[in-house]
Amino acid sequence: MADATVIHHSSTGGGADPLGDRPHTPLVPLETPYALPRAVAVDAVDSVDYAALERAHPAYGDFGSRLGSTPLVPVPGPDGGAEVLAKCEWHNPAGSIKDRVAYALLGSALQAHGDRPLTELRLLEYSGGNLALALSGLCADLGIAARFMLSSASPGSLLDTLAARGARVDLIDKELGFLGVVRAAVETARREPEWTLLYQHRNTANLFFHERSTGAEIVDGLKGRKPAAWVASIGTGGTLIGVLRALRAAHPDVRAVGVTPGELPYGSEQPPNGLPKYGGSGGMGDGVRQPFVTLHDDEIDHHTITYPEAVAGMAEFRDRTGVRIGSSAAANWLVAREIAAALPPSATVVTVFPDAGTPEEWERIDR
Repeated sequence: MADATVIHHSSTGGGADPLGDRPHTPLVPLETPYALPRAVAVDAVDSVDYAALERAHPAYGDFGSRLGSTPLVPVPGPDGGAEVLAKCEWHNPAGSIKDRVAYALLGSALQAHGDRPLTELRLLEYSGGNLALALSGLCADLGIAARFMLSSASPGSLLDTLAARGARVDLIDKELGFLGVVRAAVETARREPEWTLLYQHRNTANLFFHERSTGAEIVDGLKGRKPAAWVASIGTGGTLIGVLRALRAAHPDVRAVGVTPGELPYGSEQPPNGLPKYGGSGGMGDGVRQPFVTLHDDEIDHHTITYPEAVAGMAEFRDRTGVRIGSSAAANWLVAREIAAALPPSATVVTVFPDAGTPEEWERIDR
């Protein structure tokens, strides 16, 4: 396993959030809610020209040509309840839904960078794992310097891959939680401005690309069926809210259900902690609510899944279907099944399976 130093960072704050915040305002505090009109059309506010960027950067274009169009498939639901459909995101080029986020965030950075040499672009981002995998591969192919803030609990397979790709890694003490990782990245961007923070929690390219890709694909995959509920782990809020915006445009009454870890639920006032949580869960602490989610705070039902429950869900799904899903997918599946149990068989619940799990997750289950 690659060696890395565990770094202790203090929290940061300060700054104001201008109305209509655009990408590349990296020093706005995570805690500041978003102010974006709910009904605004994505084409009116998303200025990233992905087609032009793909033409200018063939490696980026190759990744984009293999991104998305993932299957929306029936998965086991409750007896006598609604049908459950899952969007299976491990079919993306680097194996997860974060491939979409990597493509979108990198696209926003490339557009802002303009015609300057890519060797002058130095990208900084924090990650729970999958985003770093996707971004590091893209940056290596494009010759862009990449630096990632990760938890000291990050799996060895991830660290080895990042090292092989030449990415710089700062490990943040796991006891500071994921909020500590995010704050360390913001602090680093402030202290070392030569690094451009992509800032997935506040970069609207994340939100809008999920709306125009993941959400649009789900609407098409439903083939006119009306979904009763949309279930997704909160994470950054990009998937939950981006897809919700697309679904609401076609089906205004769809119910929104957000999932976070039982060890640190959405908006919890408890301090961040180093307890194991299911992957990509977005548990923050200190009362922090993900900015994109605050756009719809008054209409999202919140559910929690503990790490042991998610791991048990991975094993159950594998035993029932022969298919391996990650811990975040298992959490989404468990909550979607619960929601479906209270609905008639004619109804449909939609969720997302972000990935197929890490080698370390499956090693624990297969012991």
